[in-house]
Amino acid sequence: MNVLLSAYACNPAQGGECGNGFHWTWEMARRGHHVWCLTTPYGLAGITAFLAKHAEDPAARRVHFTYLDGPPWVRFLYRWQFGVYLHYMVWQYTAWRTAQKMDRAIGFDLVHHATYSSLKMGSWLWRLGKPLVYGPVGGAQKAPIAFRRYLPDWFRTETLRSAFTWVLTTLDINLHQNLRHATLVLASNDESAALARRLGARRVELFLDTGLPEAFQAATFPERVPQPVLKLLWVGRLFPNKALPLVLDALSQTDPRVQFHLTVLGDGPMRDLVPGWIAQYGLQDRVTWRGSVPWVQVHAAMLSHDVFLFGSLRDSFASQFMEAMATGLPIITLNHQGARTFIPNAAAIKVPAEQPDEATAAMARAVEYVYDHPAERLAMGRAGYDFAMAQTWPQRMDRLLTMLRELGLDTAPAASHAPDPGLLPEHRRPVAPVLAQ
Repeated sequence: MNVLLSAYACNPAQGGECGNGFHWTWEMARRGHHVWCLTTPYGLAGITAFLAKHAEDPAARRVHFTYLDGPPWVRFLYRWQFGVYLHYMVWQYTAWRTAQKMDRAIGFDLVHHATYSSLKMGSWLWRLGKPLVYGPVGGAQKAPIAFRRYLPDWFRTETLRSAFTWVLTTLDINLHQNLRHATLVLASNDESAALARRLGARRVELFLDTGLPEAFQAATFPERVPQPVLKLLWVGRLFPNKALPLVLDALSQTDPRVQFHLTVLGDGPMRDLVPGWIAQYGLQDRVTWRGSVPWVQVHAAMLSHDVFLFGSLRDSFASQFMEAMATGLPIITLNHQGARTFIPNAAAIKVPAEQPDEATAAMARAVEYVYDHPAERLAMGRAGYDFAMAQTWPQRMDRLLTMLRELGLDTAPAASHAPDPGLLPEHRRPVAPVLAQ
């Protein structure tokens, strides 16, 4: 196939959305398909370095990147939150106009919108009239309003976000058309799947929005020897919706006989509040905040701790869950959104997320339980590890291609052909990275 992939965020040197955008591109090329990826200049250095390192891989000759950016005034506004949305909308329009020209020269067999993985932002590429995969996308989930005391600046971070989501999903005709024309919509949680169906999507499938990084693929299950102190780990950006205070509140309610220590890894806008939160719940001697650390240290911490404790109040599916399971960590979290949908029940204790007092009390009891039952901790870790090892990027691509074949698409690499670069507009030739506005 000749595949057009839309990845606004695309950078192999990073995780999250950027890593997802690149992995979808690279894995498709590894399957023998020719892939044209539309992205932004943000990932140019990372992509160039990756392709240079893998120059001998046949996939490197089948993948082509076009870097699109907006006009200067849009790039200037990008520094503010509303400017990010504006830049993305302008970029989507530019990507569509660029794709029209490329399609006339190449003839795409499949279009895949990969990032941003936001249901409410839509894509313009349905206008090409080609089979379209949209996602995995999330964004319909909301933080439970009953938990607002754990989210600083609730109005700005949650009320306005919910209002913006309602406006886009209700009034954006392009989004409605995008969902109705998509051959396949991949949703990263139940809430987003339900919204996509309400808005007219014909075929919706639940699909994780994160895969297992390649660094974990050769890992073996780490056997942990129980120690007197239960070592808990929290990893994430310090944004309001990650709700670190909820976890601290729960820990303050654990039985004093339970010897535990929590390590917090992460930085972000809420950094100045963290010491006060720790003091507020009387955990100065039982919590260590290390700030932002390199990924290799995060991985090492996951291997050296006993339990992953995380209580995000709004997440499609936190990539930290996947990495924690891949290192054999049992999980304690809230039973909602992506965690409820995808984390195996045998791998986690998922506490109710209806009322905050109930949730924090249940989380405290969960910490006590794993402290008292080291054998069960090991079994939970094994269940999570087995699940994570089935979520590698090659396996995810297998599943996507299987879905497409079930929908009647010919996904055989033999049908692919690379067009003569001379047929392409000069500044779109796939022989080198290019910038276009």
